[in-house]
Amino acid sequence: MNKFKKILLGLTLLSTVGLSTQVSAAEKAKDEGWDIPNIALGNGLTDAEKQQTRDILTKDLSKVSMLSGANTQNINEYIVDGNDLVKYVTDVPEFTSSSKAYSSALIARTKSGSGVTVDIMTPDKITARTEAMYRSAAITSGVYDAYIRIASVRPMDGSGALAGIYKIYDEVDPASNQTEQKERDEKREVAQDQMQVVSAIDQQNQDNKDYSSENILVMLADIQMELQKINKKLSDMSDEKKKQEVTNVVDEQIEKNGLQEAITPELKTQVVNNMVNFTNTSAITDKELTSQLSGFKDDIVKNGKEFKDNLLSEENVEKAKGIWQKIKDFFSNLFK
Repeated sequence: MNKFKKILLGLTLLSTVGLSTQVSAAEKAKDEGWDIPNIALGNGLTDAEKQQTRDILTKDLSKVSMLSGANTQNINEYIVDGNDLVKYVTDVPEFTSSSKAYSSALIARTKSGSGVTVDIMTPDKITARTEAMYRSAAITSGVYDAYIRIASVRPMDGSGALAGIYKIYDEVDPASNQTEQKERDEKREVAQDQMQVVSAIDQQNQDNKDYSSENILVMLADIQMELQKINKKLSDMSDEKKKQEVTNVVDEQIEKNGLQEAITPELKTQVVNNMVNFTNTSAITDKELTSQLSGFKDDIVKNGKEFKDNLLSEENVEKAKGIWQKIKDFFSNLFK
């Protein structure tokens, strides 16, 4: 082999090694992205406010039980700006590229099947979104098995933090191709539309003491899971028949969740339209979504801070009575 060929071969080998190193580094960075917590800070914060927000979001993070054994010392950081608000928070059409974000979020991946947990660290500063809303939006959009913290050093509606959740997801775990990105965007759009529907129902019931948005979110989870059960049937229907079938499911769940007085015909139409859109996304066949929604619903019913169990339908009341009777019969039979 002449000298020129040896040099050419050497350069080729070096190039190959260099490319391999770059690929390995990229894969390692992505892996570390979920192995450690990720923070998204609002671009409207001053340097001092950013540090204050970091301190709030990471306080005693190592003591969180679901993060036991995780590396909570190293943290990735992202900035949320107006473009992110426009892209991700579509339930607030007033945002522009020059808008500022202030509320911020932290996400840490948790073990498979653990579901999504949200802690609002500054509840007096987040004025329009609840922990249950963040959980519902994350799950519906495809963010599963995560511990999320929300914080703001200024009174804000919490949109910056929601955009931060979505941005971290896209940055740390980007879609592998255009089809996957399209599916992700469609699910996120449904999630944001749901938040708009929930806000509209909240507004309608602001003076109703027997109302809670947590009950609405449980109902929406019920509807989504019921629609997943009949997906095959829906897929064979015309658009008109599908909408009627979705309407039937919505009517049934409104009644079962005792929300007839809280949801006007106009608001019901918004719910139906949102759920029709849901059936047209890849989420309709996502079994993991079913599991995450089921866990979310059960936790809200059992532990929800504002959940109104007095809204149970007669059917649900009868179910509860039946369970209680079985318990009494069980203990009674012990002494026979």
